[in-house]
Amino acid sequence: MLTAFAAPAHAASNPPLQPIDVFALETGNDPQISPDGTRVAYVRLKADIVTDSYQPTLWLIDADGRNHVPLTKTEEAASDPRWSPDGKRLAFVATRSGARQIVVHWMDSGVETTIGGFPGAPMGLEWSPDGKTLAYAMHVPAAPKSYGAPITPPPGATWKPGPIVVDKAMYRQDGAGIIPPGQMHIFTVPASGGTPRQITTDESGAFPLIGSPYAWAADGKALIVALNRNDESAILKGKMFDTGLYLLPVDGGAMKTLIDRDGPEASPQVSPDGRYIAYIGADEAGRWHTTTRLMVLDRNSGERRVLTAALDRDVMAPRWAADGRGIYAYYADRGENRLALFDLKGGRREIAEGLGMAHIAYTAEPAFSVSRTGRVAMQWAAPDSSGNIALAGPGIGKARSITGLNEALFAGRALGRVEEINYRSSKGDLPVQGWLIYPPNFDPAKKYPLIMEIHGGPNAAYGPRFDIEKQLMAAAGYVVFYPNVRGSTSYGETYANLIENAFPGDEFDDLMSGIDAVASRGFIDTSRLYVTGGSGGGTLTAWMIARSERFRAAAVLYPVIDWQSQALTSDILPLVFKGFFFGTPWSQPDDYHRRSLLASVDKVKTPTMVMTGEADYRTPISESEQYFAALKYHGVESVFVRVPLENHGIRMFPSHFAQKVAGVIGWFETHK
Repeated sequence: MLTAFAAPAHAASNPPLQPIDVFALETGNDPQISPDGTRVAYVRLKADIVTDSYQPTLWLIDADGRNHVPLTKTEEAASDPRWSPDGKRLAFVATRSGARQIVVHWMDSGVETTIGGFPGAPMGLEWSPDGKTLAYAMHVPAAPKSYGAPITPPPGATWKPGPIVVDKAMYRQDGAGIIPPGQMHIFTVPASGGTPRQITTDESGAFPLIGSPYAWAADGKALIVALNRNDESAILKGKMFDTGLYLLPVDGGAMKTLIDRDGPEASPQVSPDGRYIAYIGADEAGRWHTTTRLMVLDRNSGERRVLTAALDRDVMAPRWAADGRGIYAYYADRGENRLALFDLKGGRREIAEGLGMAHIAYTAEPAFSVSRTGRVAMQWAAPDSSGNIALAGPGIGKARSITGLNEALFAGRALGRVEEINYRSSKGDLPVQGWLIYPPNFDPAKKYPLIMEIHGGPNAAYGPRFDIEKQLMAAAGYVVFYPNVRGSTSYGETYANLIENAFPGDEFDDLMSGIDAVASRGFIDTSRLYVTGGSGGGTLTAWMIARSERFRAAAVLYPVIDWQSQALTSDILPLVFKGFFFGTPWSQPDDYHRRSLLASVDKVKTPTMVMTGEADYRTPISESEQYFAALKYHGVESVFVRVPLENHGIRMFPSHFAQKVAGVIGWFETHK
């Protein structure tokens, strides 16, 4: 079955997208609607072609799309906009006087108060209910460990950086590098300025890896905080996401446990009357993927209720309605992000669809906020629109974009038409959903080469949103096919768990069945099939070419190649031990070897490009080094592309991202 999504009517007469257009894309992030629903503050991100960097500025826009103006300068790198409860002030974080500071901006007069002097960078601003105090998080450094007597350079000498002593197994984080000594802590500070107060200690615990960590209690006397209080040994053995909820008095009183059980609790939100705490949670069932539910804790009775027990989808980011009778949250369903209002009895009313991150097809984690009037501001995406902020709710009807970002670019480029495809896998007759992007000026009477692009995660999902990478492939004359095979999210817990202790594996059948389904349409040149993917998709790409010679060329991007080395060098070590496998490399050596790509590399005949960022700590570059060397040993035509300074995904610098896509297309073009 095929479902078409409309492409712009003017698209065919325009030139196609080019990799350099990456620099023209803009992104609206972190939309924050004012309490009265009349204005939206958001962070606008633009790629700068001179400095090769992404530059954020804070913008304001009226709900009707008028008065669209910047509030900060580019060099201030503004972030974290948050309205005061009365809507008269807007707090945000910006770089001023060479340091990250909290700025409180009065909306009527433009007067600003700057709160500075922080030893680090504040983030995660949250206003107290009375508007007098701001909570924020900040890394507090600790003295680095060292051994032996210090050796001091003589006056005038310039020595290289000294040794770094590491005492934690997970000492690196992708996108951040080596984690400096110290810990994230929560602080409060008067909104009018004053001395910050640290309210957590080193013994409090660590922030959760999913969801937001804290929210104010309704009386303003405490914060409700999600924390992981397990020690390192427990985390390494599977408690990586095991967080509880705690009440933390802001006056320095003792922390009180609200929920402490096996399983994650995160994103606490307190009802307007203070009685209920909404949050996302999951019952620890020892499974690879456990569905996150919308839950409510009654602080009076201690009763905990699951509001979405009948909804077999991951629910995220709860926000209370102003009347306290419902909770806004979003969930992904068959690749589409949906915003809904859940009542306290478990009922659900759909509010909007189309929530989406900018320029990628992943469901990911789009941001939204809710006003007292019920209007919602959200990140929004469609096949022919990307990076925008949209409004939904009373007086709006269907969600509509108000920012108009990237409209000029899209109006001058021919975009590929996006079409949904559904088919059955040869393995177990499993239903699989995917999408096609057709080249501009597509003619079904002609034959086109096909690129199959496989998503990472592997518990993740694609959807029908504008994706610059895939659109560039279509612009180069390829039909692009991107499916959600077994293990993908947004299809329920059972579907996601089909890869538990079995990845990579039967995805091969799902993917090959997809190629057959697309080829049966009659417009694919089956002598020119190509395959690529990143992260888990890179792993599956290597898995595919070890089992099939149908592909003319492949591009394996930032993959896992050897599960033992991945487990012991990656920043997600516990996920390999519990999820990808049911044990360690020393307890399951045969299984680790069987599912490692080195075990089947001698079967590869397909010309292969391998590409990874040199600062990738999720799937470290050593994985790609091993694979490339093995390919060369076996005489496979192959190249290895190392991207300096880049972490997982190769999106840190716009030029690198553009070159990544251009490189993959170029590799395929040399193998016609």
